[in-house]
Amino acid sequence: MTPPISSSPLNEPQWQQVQQLLRSLDQRQTLWLSGYLAATPQPQDSTPSTHSPSVLIAHGGETGNSHGLALKLADQARDAGIPVEVADLAQLRVRQLTKREHLLVICSTHGDGDPPEPIMPFHDALMADNAPRLEGLNFAVLALGDRSYEQFCVTGQQLDQRLEALGGKRLHARQDCDVDFAEPAARWSQSVLAALPKSDSAAAPIPAAAPATTTISRQNPLDVEVLENLRLSDSRRRQPIHHLELALETTDLALKPGDAVGILADNPPALVAAVLDACNLSGDAAVSVNGQSLPLVQALRQHLDLTLPSSRFLEFWAELSGNDALRHRASADSREQRQYLKQVQIIDLLTQAPATPEPQALVDALRPLQPRLYDVANSLNVIGDELHLTVKDYRYSFVNRTEQGIASRYLLALEAGDSVRLYPHRNARFQLPEQAETPLILIGEGTGIAPYRAFLQELEHQQQNRPVWLIFAEQSFEQDFLYQSDIQLAHANGALTKVDTVFYQDQPGRSLAAVLRDQDATLREWLDQDAHLYFCGDKARLTECEKALAEQLGSELWKPLGKAKRLHRNLY
Repeated sequence: MTPPISSSPLNEPQWQQVQQLLRSLDQRQTLWLSGYLAATPQPQDSTPSTHSPSVLIAHGGETGNSHGLALKLADQARDAGIPVEVADLAQLRVRQLTKREHLLVICSTHGDGDPPEPIMPFHDALMADNAPRLEGLNFAVLALGDRSYEQFCVTGQQLDQRLEALGGKRLHARQDCDVDFAEPAARWSQSVLAALPKSDSAAAPIPAAAPATTTISRQNPLDVEVLENLRLSDSRRRQPIHHLELALETTDLALKPGDAVGILADNPPALVAAVLDACNLSGDAAVSVNGQSLPLVQALRQHLDLTLPSSRFLEFWAELSGNDALRHRASADSREQRQYLKQVQIIDLLTQAPATPEPQALVDALRPLQPRLYDVANSLNVIGDELHLTVKDYRYSFVNRTEQGIASRYLLALEAGDSVRLYPHRNARFQLPEQAETPLILIGEGTGIAPYRAFLQELEHQQQNRPVWLIFAEQSFEQDFLYQSDIQLAHANGALTKVDTVFYQDQPGRSLAAVLRDQDATLREWLDQDAHLYFCGDKARLTECEKALAEQLGSELWKPLGKAKRLHRNLY
């Protein structure tokens, strides 16, 4: 292996990574890689140069929606002769904006009002008292959110208001988008592009792009076959947990331990039939979804949310049905309306105020069916032709009845030979540390064990002799010790150093935080060795655990962990 030449743009750590990769490839793989690099255009995402006159399109989110919109907007801008760069807010420094003239932000809100975790450093720096002035910046913000949450699009609103407060000039009014964001996002993009200055070289011919490769994505999902659907928990458990094994016949997913897949679940046939009956419509009626013509029954089954009504659907159905009670709800203020919509589902509105809509009007009024993310439970370096998922039968109380989650109902009913549509979802904040000796403290609750199973497989594959401490909680030892044999094998093989468990039914009052409190000296010893802490599983329980841990360690020890990026969360 030759050393890097002096004119190489690679720094020493990058060159070492290249050397390590090349040593692992055979001649056929090396030839393929050289051809691939020669034929592949440079990625559209980049860290923007601080003196670039081009328009900066910055995206931030966790599901890929903001990234996809940013790339689409960049293509439209280039077609219009506007030079642009695309960057992830997670990789952007606020001070870089002082050298910019035009900034377009596309950002989502996570949950009920939180910034997406990858962009929190940027968000905090922008909100800080010492944030730089931005008088020379012209900006516009596209905010993505979910109107079913009270804090709708709040992150985009915060960024928009803060950029103005720092002296920026609003190029175009902020656009807040619900989950059916395609149409308002397109209108915003068109208006923003019209307000941007064109390049002096706009008339110059644009070089032909290299042939595009088909990328597996939410818009272009991969169909995979179900190999097995195994029940992990005891048959006596009311909400069982299953282990799914899916056939993987491609290497294009590039999933790492800690990543997830987006599952495009189908609505249950019984719910689709109930909606059709309530609307007095035929499933054979032709409709259009995102420009694609298909039967109404397929649109309802695969593309539209038949559970959560939006304010738009409430207004549509109130007007169509002429129901006075619904009209009153539809005209209420946004807070009262949100509270009401939390107490009804689509089928409730259809049966409460019967009406017969036009098929296309019904489709246009419904929200798009959102994918559900599931952590990958195996390392593709160990089992490369399969994807493993861990799925819990999710049930929740709704008014005076119990409902079952759409995605879990769909997945748990699958049988060997069935097909599933999915796409890869990169979870950059929940990866193994690059340093091979860094200790890991893995805290998991329920199905939160899934990515840890992938971690352990990967660590054993890499033969990394790093300390790993697993702390796992479930309901019962006999019924719910998920992946017990895998955990025991990892411990026997040395990939897992230490294991502690909490079983709520067997140990009333015991918690994950109690394990760490009882072993305070061990915990502090691991943290002194620069251990990374991981939290995965039920959001309420793990948030409680994290709060207790912060109190146990004190702010002087706890706060630096976050700043050093030694805390990793994957909560749901």
